[in-house]
Amino acid sequence: MAKELKTDAWYRYMLYRGDERYMTFDPEEKRKDAVEAGKKFMASAYADVWAKDGALVQRARVFLGENFHWHERLAKEGTDLDVVKTLMDMVRGGSVVVIPEKPVFSGGGARPPLKAAASFWGVENYDPPRYASVQERYLAQIEELQANETPWAEIEAMNDSINQKFMHAAVLVDPLGMLPVFARAGWISKYGLADLSHWGEDELAGGGASTPLGDAQAIEYNEVLPVGEPEQVAGMPFHGAPGSWASSMPGTMQQLRQYGLNGTPLTDIDFEAHHGNANPHAHNWDGYDRDEGAPVSLLPW
Repeated sequence: MAKELKTDAWYRYMLYRGDERYMTFDPEEKRKDAVEAGKKFMASAYADVWAKDGALVQRARVFLGENFHWHERLAKEGTDLDVVKTLMDMVRGGSVVVIPEKPVFSGGGARPPLKAAASFWGVENYDPPRYASVQERYLAQIEELQANETPWAEIEAMNDSINQKFMHAAVLVDPLGMLPVFARAGWISKYGLADLSHWGEDELAGGGASTPLGDAQAIEYNEVLPVGEPEQVAGMPFHGAPGSWASSMPGTMQQLRQYGLNGTPLTDIDFEAHHGNANPHAHNWDGYDRDEGAPVSLLPW
């Protein structure tokens, strides 16, 4: 049984079962052209827009319920959007056809004059376009995405915050393994180093001992360093927990000190170029004596 779906300024679009007789007195070629025109009309429609048209949805419910008994529950209880999408799928599959027919007016075959279109926000024609190509619809979606996209500066700031937190967490777990990796990537100079002054204290003292800097004495600077006295460099204590690290910030970048098994300095790593050395460079300790330093590569090979 035929059912009107929608009427615009040009045609009255009628719904038929795919196996139903329609356009009985027209040649087969014209029938095929009408079916293709109906498919193009349906393809140009947006299901979410049609779902807001209560009268259209009700006509679709009646047509599905009367012609396809297996869709009876959908016709009665389905959402408006599901009803419209189902109808569109059936038109694409051929079980339902949409035939554009010329509107029939009472009192003669002539069409009554149309009322002048009201101007609302400068729009003169409210009828949707009969057909929009896939390319046109795709380009319209791209324009909408570009209009609402997040500025790149905000994305970069968000990424930097995530990267910094990730790097600091990784370095605190494994400084010796992670520092060379992040130095090679340029993250240390960009995001700075994590605070390593408390690194390893839980493992070495069961979580209840003082920090590696807890026993540090106040720094006293002398013009001449007494022979045999422990050397204080950049505010870092000479003694620390065995296997731990200490850090300080004498300039714009951090310095690290690694303590050996006896709790005395083993190596100093300096990420800032000063006192005549390259950046980065390292100093090795021998008892109380620290060498002049030499350039060092943080690459893992």
